Amino acid sequence: MKKIIYLFGIALFVLSCEEPEVGYISDNIHSLQDTITVPRGVFFSSAPPAVEGSTYPLEWAITSITDKDGNLTTELQDKHEILTWTAPFDPTTDTTLELAMKKLKLSPQPSIIMNPVSGEFVFTQASKAVVNDHFVINVNAKNIRGERKLDKFTRVKMGPFVPIEFKTEIRSRLQLGRGAGVYDTGYTYSIVNDNDPKVPGVLDGTDPYVTIVKISDEPKLAVKVKMIIADSHGTPLDPNKVVFNYGGGSEPLQNYHDNTIGTVLDSESTIFGLPAPPFPQYARNYTGNDAYLMYYLTTADAFTVDKAAFEADNGVKDWSKYLDPSTGQIRNRAYIRWGMKINDSGTWEIKMKIPYTTKK
Repeated sequence: MKKIIYLFGIALFVLSCEEPEVGYISDNIHSLQDTITVPRGVFFSSAPPAVEGSTYPLEWAITSITDKDGNLTTELQDKHEILTWTAPFDPTTDTTLELAMKKLKLSPQPSIIMNPVSGEFVFTQASKAVVNDHFVINVNAKNIRGERKLDKFTRVKMGPFVPIEFKTEIRSRLQLGRGAGVYDTGYTYSIVNDNDPKVPGVLDGTDPYVTIVKISDEPKLAVKVKMIIADSHGTPLDPNKVVFNYGGGSEPLQNYHDNTIGTVLDSESTIFGLPAPPFPQYARNYTGNDAYLMYYLTTADAFTVDKAAFEADNGVKDWSKYLDPSTGQIRNRAYIRWGMKINDSGTWEIKMKIPYTTKK
């Protein structure tokens, strides 16, 4: 009996001398995106991978990239010189071109970068130079417990360069005033998103209310945006009648004035400038896709309402509660909401006509 106890004690001693296993690395680490579709020439990031309980920190790296036929390629890793923002534009401090340029860097960059900590892929503006459309990405993940070679981790499909993205809904709205600063929605024309069937007309200048067209390749690296607000017949307003929308607060909502180095007014437009796209760069109120919402109103003396055109399209309307007793005219203003992102350099004209209005 004593011998059995003795042997058992030796076994326990041996076991206690073995180092316990530290950490865990899963055999099922995988990408959450079988295929990552990337618009060329645009900064873009992927979703982080699923690590299935693996111990952090993990270290990620691209091991190789192949084309769709399995041939090794470096096209996504070849470097091209691009102009990039090294820090966010801030209109409260970047008040001159010289100050803003300190946040810009012209440097050689690859089209794809893998975040070594999070495992996310980042695609840079250098991807505008990528010729092929399909790639397979092989990676390696390792932690304190070991490493996993993850071949065919995900696929990358390169889409066309998208100079204009419709990040959130654009609205051209006629508002009708009841008096005492109260307005009802009279009519709204909108462009919902990139998939809106009206987008081709917006980009080729044929849409009846909203157009966004490139009018010059200059400046080559910077971006200028010429904003025109017009009546429904296309007659531009004096830009002084296009004002900030405060939304009931003490500060204006997001606007293009916050995204420019100097604002220039001519007889029919407001011109904004930034030393590099994308534009806009700054978001006062929102994050994510909503960061691209930009708001304006018009003054109450900018338009008269084209009642005949309105009723021809929408039927007879009782206008009585909107009549100004002192003038007999319909109280109105425009509500202007932009929601696009400009990824390309050059000069762009963005024009919005306000439905059923005539310039005073």
